[in-house]
Amino acid sequence: MSVEPSEATSEVWTRWQGHVINGTFPLGRYLGASDHSGVFLTRAAAFGPSELAIKLVPTTRSMAEVLLPRWKRAGGLEHPNLLTLWQWGGCQLEGLPYLYLVMEYADQTLAQLLRQRAMTDEEAREMLPPILAALGFLHAQDLVQGQLKPANILVVGEQLKLASDTVRRVGEGTISSHAATAYDPPEGRQGSTSPASDIWALGVTLLEALTRRPPAGAAELSPAIALPADFSPAFRDVMARCLSTDPRARPDAAQLAGAGRQPPIEPVPAAAEAPAALAPGGPVAAPPAPAQPAAEAPSAAGPVVPEVTGEFVFAAADAARPAAAADEPPARRPPALPVVAGALLLAVVGWTGVRLFGGHHAPPSPPPPVQVPAPSAPAGVPAVSAAKPARSEAPPSSGVLHEVIPEVPANARRTIRGHIKVWVRVIVNPDGSVFAAVPDRSGPSRYFQRLALDAAKKWSFAPADGSSQRIMQVHFDFSREGTTGRAVTVR
Repeated sequence: MSVEPSEATSEVWTRWQGHVINGTFPLGRYLGASDHSGVFLTRAAAFGPSELAIKLVPTTRSMAEVLLPRWKRAGGLEHPNLLTLWQWGGCQLEGLPYLYLVMEYADQTLAQLLRQRAMTDEEAREMLPPILAALGFLHAQDLVQGQLKPANILVVGEQLKLASDTVRRVGEGTISSHAATAYDPPEGRQGSTSPASDIWALGVTLLEALTRRPPAGAAELSPAIALPADFSPAFRDVMARCLSTDPRARPDAAQLAGAGRQPPIEPVPAAAEAPAALAPGGPVAAPPAPAQPAAEAPSAAGPVVPEVTGEFVFAAADAARPAAAADEPPARRPPALPVVAGALLLAVVGWTGVRLFGGHHAPPSPPPPVQVPAPSAPAGVPAVSAAKPARSEAPPSSGVLHEVIPEVPANARRTIRGHIKVWVRVIVNPDGSVFAAVPDRSGPSRYFQRLALDAAKKWSFAPADGSSQRIMQVHFDFSREGTTGRAVTVR
């Protein structure tokens, strides 16, 4: 879908710098383009001081009818390893209809690292957990990432994330007119997609990351891709399965996580220390949460630590970076980086975090988007709401074999007024163990949300009759008197 920006393409897009989209999003520095979209820096008061990225796509009615629902669906997803989409809609530039998409602003991409060097086996192995977590989350909801490749593996502040503007339902084709690439599996080169398609693309991406060269047979789009003779023995077997021409023979995300002998894709639970133990000198702190009726942990506790327990670094030997292609969320030009031997330092404990060298700290994440009146769309472009879709209440069910209730220190419990409710969505393996857990709704307290996440990862459920994963929702209720938890089945 993406191409490297050309000089001619840049001239077309840079003339829009300085324009303001629907009176809200000024088009700042031009970041990159493909032959049908351009990406710029932007800011908006409603989203706080952080820089954002905005993509513009010249549109027709038929294209808008495909892209806007996809973006709305992807914008409703909440996962620490998926890029957040904040707002989308229609606009006009000099009387011409465009679609716009506002999203998180990425620091780097895996594609930029590979311009410098290949990854080591250990680096690749430790990169996999957050990727597999995001894919497992999508596949459990009958969604696919759709364009998994190095340019769509992104560094955002403290997290490794996958691009989400390409997410679509299983079976939906791409709207791209470009020819198939090596990332498209043999059965999907007519446009349709499946979870097995994402696994093929992950295999090609991993092969490219370890060898820093296109897979053999990719240029001719051969149905089979041959592994190099000197390819890492540690990955040879699993790669052969990912690149099987039979989609039924490819492993799913959970099987790949087990094959790599990684810890569970979810964060290893941290000790539920009292808020006073969270000193300002610890990990990068999250921005203050908006005032809520329910109380936060004591103010003397210092900043609340976000759900990041490891580090992941994409560090290039050369600080200069070419502009990002527009069909992947654009990469930010980081501060000048010192030349570091090895260039890539990874330490994964649960969710793999991301931090750049050079004293860089991620800007605070923008607050959830406020309700903004839908802009008037250009002629022929359907209007769309800027708000993320609400989630429906899950139907009741049970099947819990083992539950863990968060332990709340006494000094934190004394700060609670009334009840603090936290909802956690978990993906359950067929054997009943928890494969992944993420916040299902934005709660009033990040501190109690973290306690709830750590506890939900330890729950277990009755084994399933089949081989499919299930989605459960665990409800936690914190009060001064104690904490309760219950689980219901989502599907």
